[in-house]
Amino acid sequence: MAKDFRELLVESSRHEQFGRFFKELAVGFKVVLSFQASETHACEPAETLDDLYAYTKWEVSMRQVDKAIDIPRIGVWSFFKDKEWAAPFDRPEYQRAIAGEFIPVEDCQRILEDVIEYAVSHDQIKSEDEITVVDPEVDLKRAAGCGGGCGGKKADKAEKKPVQ
Repeated sequence: MAKDFRELLVESSRHEQFGRFFKELAVGFKVVLSFQASETHACEPAETLDDLYAYTKWEVSMRQVDKAIDIPRIGVWSFFKDKEWAAPFDRPEYQRAIAGEFIPVEDCQRILEDVIEYAVSHDQIKSEDEITVVDPEVDLKRAAGCGGGCGGKKADKAEKKPVQ
């Protein structure tokens, strides 16, 4: 069993009007997860709480870094769409992300574990210790691309660090 997903969350920002946002979790080089809870998110309770264990439901999104998440044979959603937790996620056509509202804590944990299992089985990571915390604004294709720069150019300095 993986670490509790709440232990991996790092607060990115907090604003009175816009709520709190957590940084995303990059699991391997293809899937990025976002777990959010505050008064502006689809969570229970719909408040900004300091105790993350007080939430019973979360707003969750999953996106694919490079392609639309639901393209057959390319999108990772085909690996997850039949999971018990997948029903509440919207089904966009050719979008990079899917989102689910009011996802129970147990399902949030299962989502993380299933995505880790996917990344390990596809040789993207060796263990959950390789999950990285990333700012949502970071272009992960560029951050993961050439390792230090392509063609003599320096890559953008992305905050991409392993979860402790």
